[in-house]
Amino acid sequence: MKNIQSAVHRGSKGVLIVEDSSFLSFILQVAVREHLKIEPVMCTGLREAEEVLETNAHTFFAALLDLHLPDAPNGEVVDLVVGYEIPSVVFTATLSDKLRERMWSKKIVDYVLKENQENVVQVMETIKRLQKNMGMKVLVADDSFTCRKIVKNLLEVWNFTVLEAVDGQDALAILKQEPDVCMLITDYNMPRLNGVDLVKQIRRSHSKARLPIIGLSGVDNATTSAYFLKAGANDYLHKPFITEELYCRVRHNIEIAEHIKTIRDMAERDFLTGLYNRRYFFAMADKMLKQTRRDNRGLVIAMMDIDYFKKCNDQFGHDAGDEVIRFVGQSILSCVRESDLVARFGGEEYCIACAGMDGEGARKVFEKIRSSIEGAVINFDNHNIKVTVSIGVCPSLTGSLEEMITCADKMLYDAKKQGRNQVRVFA
Repeated sequence: MKNIQSAVHRGSKGVLIVEDSSFLSFILQVAVREHLKIEPVMCTGLREAEEVLETNAHTFFAALLDLHLPDAPNGEVVDLVVGYEIPSVVFTATLSDKLRERMWSKKIVDYVLKENQENVVQVMETIKRLQKNMGMKVLVADDSFTCRKIVKNLLEVWNFTVLEAVDGQDALAILKQEPDVCMLITDYNMPRLNGVDLVKQIRRSHSKARLPIIGLSGVDNATTSAYFLKAGANDYLHKPFITEELYCRVRHNIEIAEHIKTIRDMAERDFLTGLYNRRYFFAMADKMLKQTRRDNRGLVIAMMDIDYFKKCNDQFGHDAGDEVIRFVGQSILSCVRESDLVARFGGEEYCIACAGMDGEGARKVFEKIRSSIEGAVINFDNHNIKVTVSIGVCPSLTGSLEEMITCADKMLYDAKKQGRNQVRVFA
């Protein structure tokens, strides 16, 4: 019970392992620690699991269960844990079609054969997926209440938050209200707006990587899948489908989207701070400039530099310097709007673009940034580090983006020349 009490005290979600083999229990315990950085709760049988779950079921986001235990030889532990709505992965030494069907009927997450070390890696990947899925929203669009509930119940086993739409128009309205939906599963035949036309409309604003879509249909027509895929769906399933195939396709498409996002972030973002990089800044700021000119709105470009940064590196080391660079980046983000563009230009230099802002507004915003950094203490490796920044601002829309950056850079040079730790705005 010691592990459970610790997990409850921390208020974090954990993993329950019920396995009578001491060797496999040890392997799983070590794997959960290494892969998930959490301490699992270990049980050797049904009775012990009952005691743990009676008061602490809410502390688990997943469970790893042996199908055949000395005091539960027929999978009773699976019924127990799933009854508490805990997503469960089942271990079994043997597998038959009849056993496989029986396990899926219990609404498990997955089953794994007790074969070798690679199976443990497979289990850890599944558990990490369950951990990631918490809070992820999937939208199911189907005019059939029964079909929606079937898909919803299956997805909730994998820790997804499921939203429901009764037709294509309803789905569009929900997507507008819930922009963080990570996947859409849509039927074909729906009133007002069918699934294929829904996909076409969504693809005008959402790429395949941004919002994966799986089409569904019970129509026995080979062309339906082609209609969905040509409209922009990522995948297609014919109804009735088997549970295992739905899970495989949902996981496959979400993970592809995540991999694409990772690759895009590597191309667009600075690895140290997570801010946008110089290349991305030029591409997006140029679009901002053109848009603000069309809308007759202001655009501000600012250049910012950490004062005496070399001294910081020399005194505290380069790891401390990296921490300072990250801290300043986060300080900028905390003071600007979500619509503003913040990039690390290289070294200790940053560039910011703010649309819909004039010179006076810019002076207030960047003075706030300067002041917050000046008043902060960065704790690193038993050192209390204080830094300041100098900022140059160009609030003029005359000229190109490059000319505005040059203007802001000149103002930054003036701020340095006048003693640093100040904001200079081009007038």
